[in-house]
This record gives sequence, C-alpha cells and structure tokens, in this order.
Amino acid sequence: MKVNLLIILIVFSLESCLGRTDKKLISNWNTHPIPTNPDSLRKYGFSFHEWAVYKKNDSVFVVDKKELPSPQLPFQIKVKKADSRDFGGRASILKVEDGYLVGFYRGEWGGALYWVSSDGKNYYKISNHEIVQFINRGGKQYAIEGLAHLGTSEGSIIEIYKPNDKWAVREHLKLPTAPEAIALDHQDNFIIITSKSLLKVGRNAQISFLVDKGLWYAALYPNSMVIRNNIIYAGMRAGVYHYDLGTGKDSWLLPY
Repeated sequence: MKVNLLIILIVFSLESCLGRTDKKLISNWNTHPIPTNPDSLRKYGFSFHEWAVYKKNDSVFVVDKKELPSPQLPFQIKVKKADSRDFGGRASILKVEDGYLVGFYRGEWGGALYWVSSDGKNYYKISNHEIVQFINRGGKQYAIEGLAHLGTSEGSIIEIYKPNDKWAVREHLKLPTAPEAIALDHQDNFIIITSKSLLKVGRNAQISFLVDKGLWYAALYPNSMVIRNNIIYAGMRAGVYHYDLGTGKDSWLLPY
C-alpha cells in the first residue's frame, strides 16, 4: 500500500513538473544537430507540442503555445454588427499615442487592422491586412502580414503611419513568403521567420536570406521568435530552432 502511494506521488510530481513548462528556461533544453532525415522531420510534424518562446528579465523561456495568454485591451469594445466579423481570430495589440492599433488574423477567412481610442469608445477600420505581429522601430510602427495556405505563401511588411487625423498603411516591403514572426537584431535590422525561410531585412529594405529553406518548411509552423545575445530562438512544432547571427550556425533544441 505504501509502495503504491509512493508511485502515485512520484507520477503526480512528474506530471506537475511537465505541466509547468512556462517556467522552463530554454537553456535547460538539449541541443541536437539540424535533422535532415525525412522520417525524423515527418515525426516532428506529427508532434502534439507547439512550443512558443518569449523573453522575460533578459532570459528566454519556452511554453506550450496553448498556455500563452492572449493579448487583451484594458476595456470591452462595443462592436457594431457590421464589424463583428472582423473582430475575431488571433489578435495583436500595439499601444500608440492616441490609443491602440489592433490587428486580427483569421487565416483563410481574412483579417483586419483597426484603431481603437484609449477609452475604447471609438474605433475605425484602417485596412483588411491579416496582421501577424506588430513591431516598433525608431519610433515608427510596422507589422508583418500575410498568409500561407494550400500551397500559397505570401505577405509583406507594412508601415502604419498617421499622415493627418487618421492612421493609414503603406507597404514597406513585399516578402518572398508568408511571415510568421519578427524581431530586431542589435543593429535594428528586421529578422523575420517565414513559412519557408529566415530573413534579415536592413534599414534600406534589402532582403538577405540567412536560411533559404528551413527544417520547418511545410511541416513545423513557426509561431514566435526572440533574439538574445545575437542568438535567434524560434518556437515551432516539436522543438525550438536556434540560429547564431554571428556564426551562421544553427541547431535544433528539444526538451529531451
């Protein structure tokens, strides 16, 4: 009886530790060579785990994507019936001087970009872009937008600016494939992971391919990316991709 109780306690303890992945530092994961075997890549593609990365207190953490909290506005918006379809899907939020930019991504069902006032009482639609992520550089607001679906993969970087009383958008750069996440390196270049590639976009809007066709292409679905100490960490299905911006070397991080 005591032995059975001890086994139950051990199993419960292990399950509790596995459930607290949001407290796991990425440095605790194990480094593996980039897999090239088709069977290994197929196995990773069927993984139940979608890992997401984030940075906190200058450390990189990893969490099951389902456990990431969705961004929330500090108030409820009374949405007009005509706009109710737009206000759905995955939301992104960026605070600006006169309120909030709010982007919605609904995959093959479209997307939208809105401005919302600081008290939530007023809003208007800016565009129909499918916003994946906002980013601020040099006091200017940008976003990556696009979609990879059924063999099609396209997107762009857009600048969101305010020429007069209302926000507007203009294309900053067309991307070769749909973007999945974006970050800034120490020189303020855009680093973008797309459905196929890893890109660097300089301040002159020139694209450099760091990786043309990554191991994630068509199977591992990148969902997040952070840069720390010149190292890129990209969360995706089954594991975390690791790329050294200084040496150009990459590796595959797994929790085992």
